[in-house]
Amino acid sequence: MPAPPPPITIPGPGGPIPALTLGKCASARAAVILRYGLGGTMAVQWPEAERLAAAGYAVLIPEAPHHGLRADRFLDHMAIAAAPEARSLFLDLVAESARETRFLVDHLSRSGASRFVVAGISMGGFAALAAPQRDPRVGAVVAFLADPHWDDRLQSPHLHLASWEHTALFAVVATGDEVVPPDPMRRFTGELASRFDFDSRFACLEYRGGHTMDPADWDEAWSKVILWLDRHLP
Repeated sequence: MPAPPPPITIPGPGGPIPALTLGKCASARAAVILRYGLGGTMAVQWPEAERLAAAGYAVLIPEAPHHGLRADRFLDHMAIAAAPEARSLFLDLVAESARETRFLVDHLSRSGASRFVVAGISMGGFAALAAPQRDPRVGAVVAFLADPHWDDRLQSPHLHLASWEHTALFAVVATGDEVVPPDPMRRFTGELASRFDFDSRFACLEYRGGHTMDPADWDEAWSKVILWLDRHLP
């Protein structure tokens, strides 16, 4: 498998955001911002980027705050914190990532994209769920193994259903997930479908197993993501 190219740098709200890119925005079906999970790096999701690119999508994988090329002591502190503080720090990290959405969409727009998707896995999925309230240009969200309930935070996605009026959602959950239980996402997609007349653009796909999905299920889920995007992206 070819190695990813050198990252580019995108201006962000707190400084430069390194990012990997694949495909040409101007000729793509849409541009996908692909966010990875806690403790990962940009290269982790490169196979999914190649898969999306082969289906006609341009892809941008931003380095998450405090990860990889942006690493500092934040994750070390979170790793040794007691559970309540660790949870609060995790949600701080998610919110910080979500704040960068508009800057990433701005970059993709300048590069020629006119339709935008935000996809994410676990921590990246948490941040992806905040995309519609951060930037109404986002036409679709894909969230793997994520939770729309951010405790008592006012920016929690489950408190902003109205922001989904023009944005579609494809969620993937695991029935035995011990890290991110599936029930909140099940309820969230159901509430969105009900609010918008049971629109088929809100879907929740369920698999057996835990937070680390079976490779065959993972592969199938991404095939279904691409089919769903082709059908439901505005």
